[in-house]
Amino acid sequence: MPLPPQKRPRWWLAALLAFLMLAVLDWLLARLVWLPLYFGLFFFLIAGLLVGAVSFRIARVARPVPKHRIVTGILLLALASSLVTVIWEYRNVADTAGGDRKFPDARNSAIAAGRPTAEVEAEATRLFKDALHANYPPGGPIGYIRWATTSGEMALTVRGCSDTVSIDHGGIAWPVRSAAAMVLLAVGLWLSFESLRSPVPVSNVFAQGEEAEEEEDD
Repeated sequence: MPLPPQKRPRWWLAALLAFLMLAVLDWLLARLVWLPLYFGLFFFLIAGLLVGAVSFRIARVARPVPKHRIVTGILLLALASSLVTVIWEYRNVADTAGGDRKFPDARNSAIAAGRPTAEVEAEATRLFKDALHANYPPGGPIGYIRWATTSGEMALTVRGCSDTVSIDHGGIAWPVRSAAAMVLLAVGLWLSFESLRSPVPVSNVFAQGEEAEEEEDD
């Protein structure tokens, strides 16, 4: 059964709100995903539940929403959110290419010359982006994906000091981890939206009569 035209704006508004909230949360998820033993994946499920709970309050006016429309919306949201997460992840890795005590000799030289160590970090970021563009065209987020799925390691030389930039989930682990994150996000959204299929509000709380009958049966 198609969604009535007068109810469609509510559904699309809920989907748009969900995407905007996820785009913001993706900044945090791109950092939490590096938690040890893949514990960061758990937060993708939580993000789906949180975003779905808020968006549900807008979408519930459109009930009943056909199941295929809910599934399609969730898949599009999960895919779009995953792409935004990759962008945030790329920027985070690039911006921290010179951080975490990397290139110590270059840092010491900068300090000795009275220069801020931020210059070393900025140069490492630039060299990392240039290397992605040169070795994994077209660079940027797409080049980052190619690099992450290939090895996830890169040797850089900043002001004569060599060091390695790497990610914890490089190689085949990266697409597997990213797919798992997308699935968990979709599951969280589904758990929040699936009751929109019902034309009336759904509750897991027993009515007073039903509760009394169960107590008598006991």
